[in-house]
Amino acid sequence: MSSTSDPAGTVKRTTAIPALKTNSVRAILDAFGDSIIQLKASSSVVTTNETLVEELREYGVLRAQETKQTLDIDYTQLQDSDSSNPDNPWDETAIETLYEHLDAILDAETQSVKPDLAVQSVTLRVTDEALQEVTPARTAEFDLHFEASKAEEALREQTRRANAGRGLYTELGFNVTNLNLHSVIETVTKYSETSDGEYLSWNGPEDDTRPKVNPQLAVRINDRNLPDQYGVLKPYHVVDDEVIDVADEALEDDTGDSETDGEPADSEAEN
Repeated sequence: MSSTSDPAGTVKRTTAIPALKTNSVRAILDAFGDSIIQLKASSSVVTTNETLVEELREYGVLRAQETKQTLDIDYTQLQDSDSSNPDNPWDETAIETLYEHLDAILDAETQSVKPDLAVQSVTLRVTDEALQEVTPARTAEFDLHFEASKAEEALREQTRRANAGRGLYTELGFNVTNLNLHSVIETVTKYSETSDGEYLSWNGPEDDTRPKVNPQLAVRINDRNLPDQYGVLKPYHVVDDEVIDVADEALEDDTGDSETDGEPADSEAEN
């Protein structure tokens, strides 16, 4: 993300983007369950045995043998046209089965935390009349699509606190990322008589310096649809020279006293 000085006369406006301060698949599944209609996540555990090659000891030559266990999720909800219920929901049974596989495949004696996966993207289907009230939507059903991106400096410590005890940035070696909301789309738009139904559109600070955001919609999504522990409104400054930067002072005002303050922070592993 680019940062910028604030030259005299620069015009700024603050754009708030909802985000999730976690990339833990366990946290996402526990929070949203069968509201998830798309999910991509992956993780791996790598074990390396290293020994010096005796004949070349004086040259510091190492022999390394690596064992790698990986697990990926690439999920899209499937639904029979004759039924209102999905064929493969993330219900309690499916979640429990996944956790059993996580423990069996990725668990290691050296870990003191439960194995986890890093979420790259997730789409939630929510029905909320409060969201409909602040848009021209014809229905109260929306798809909220989130994409993972590197956590900005102003949010890194908050992200670590929100995930304290999970070992995401130490034992599991995850990058410190947030799941940023990229779009809000009214699901009824599959019918031709409606508009495109996209009420929030943003592809991240590197791509969109003029995000299409309904401020009231962003606030209501953060307040009503995101878990208190993980939800945050990222206040971005949009400046006239086509640069976006996190508005640190606005972030401190809005989220500095989060419910995770006072929890012990994980130290961050270099990735």
